[in-house]
Amino acid sequence: MILSRVRIAALCLLILPLQVFAACSKSQPGWLWNYNGDIGGKYRIRMTLVFAGEEISGVYFYASQLKDIALRGRMQDATHVLLEELDGSGKVVARIEAEFPEKDPDSAFGDSELQCEVIRGNWSKTGSDTKLPIYLQMEGGTAGSIKHRYASIGVRDPETLHRNSQAFWLAVKSDDRKAAASLVRYPIRVETSAGRKRYASADELLGDYELIFTPRFRESIAKALPRNMFVRDQGAMLGNGQVWFGADGKVTALNTF
Repeated sequence: MILSRVRIAALCLLILPLQVFAACSKSQPGWLWNYNGDIGGKYRIRMTLVFAGEEISGVYFYASQLKDIALRGRMQDATHVLLEELDGSGKVVARIEAEFPEKDPDSAFGDSELQCEVIRGNWSKTGSDTKLPIYLQMEGGTAGSIKHRYASIGVRDPETLHRNSQAFWLAVKSDDRKAAASLVRYPIRVETSAGRKRYASADELLGDYELIFTPRFRESIAKALPRNMFVRDQGAMLGNGQVWFGADGKVTALNTF
């Protein structure tokens, strides 16, 4: 017996997996949530969002530019988010339409049930029909505000910290050893493969530079982003804690392992 088109369509709906969305219901206006990801699978970005009920604000930047781009938006049914990208005059120049998936086995969270940990959707310029996929994974959260994210360590102007932390990051990437050593706060103790040692000056650190800044350690620093970093009472953290910066952007700790 030949099945009717209606019955075939119904069977197909049963076979196809249903897309299930998570309920992201954060309302923490004094908390910053950092996400790492990409646009179009090749433009690496870092985004910070503030959830205040249905209202959302934030910034994001491209790893290649390290310059904040303002965002404003709204939650939709606690499952979807619409973000508008603003230029310097407050004009909307791009949009992000995304959802919070409940499951994302391809992410670092495996098959765990998610809430706000993953954002998946599309980015598009205003007036353009071209859409690029956007994918973000939550790195973590920290108390603060967009304009004063480092207030807990006494920073009034985030750009002061960013300027020195980025200078150190660039110096390590380009193997400018003197510049990197000049951006460390002394004395500093560093754990190396030869044991823990105290360095009282840039000259002393330069003497052991290759022992401290191994190719692997330099690579881990290069992969991190020295902007809009996680912060706690001991300073601002680069990457997964490889480097910590003080309020002036000088290096206060190097964790080579």
